[in-house]
Amino acid sequence: MIPAYLEDSLEADELKDFLEHIDSCPECSEELSIQFLITEGLNTLNNGDSYDLSSAMERKVEKSRHDINVHDKLFWMRNVALLLVLVMIIAAIAAVKFFYFS
Repeated sequence: MIPAYLEDSLEADELKDFLEHIDSCPECSEELSIQFLITEGLNTLNNGDSYDLSSAMERKVEKSRHDINVHDKLFWMRNVALLLVLVMIIAAIAAVKFFYFS
């Protein structure tokens, strides 16, 4: 999943699983570092830029964690909104039945 991660092509659930695995697997964490440094290092050389690649990888991982947190919060907000709509529909049906059949 490392190449897909580096290309930003993982879905939210895959990204979450990937980050959890990277946190608990030193071998994969090291492989991520190596592949990131190679990929970004080549891009940096091609562009003639220079910057701290280790810090860039840390920023990428932190941004991914932030994206997962935002995704999770939006997921729960959507579910709460759907629940509220359902409650409003039930209340409207109950009100119609009460007033229509009273």
